[in-house]
Amino acid sequence: MIVAAAQNQYGSLFFWCLILLALVVAGFVLVVWVKRRTQQQESGPTIGFSLADLRELHRTGQISDQEYERARGKMAASLKKQETPKPKKAE
Repeated sequence: MIVAAAQNQYGSLFFWCLILLALVVAGFVLVVWVKRRTQQQESGPTIGFSLADLRELHRTGQISDQEYERARGKMAASLKKQETPKPKKAE
């Protein structure tokens, strides 16, 4: 009788430990998901291609020197704009 009661207590303890572990894992997954979503929103739109892609287009003759310089300038301006920290509001 005492052994059965002890086993029942251990079974109940094991069950609640599993529930707690599942909640911790679910919370971790939720935090990671929220973090990724906020980072995607903060980064803003992407350019769509890299400077290496632009150089390759220029090297293969698919774009002219003028087009290359204009696109490179726009890309640099866009990156600089993203890099500039936002001013803090005065309180």
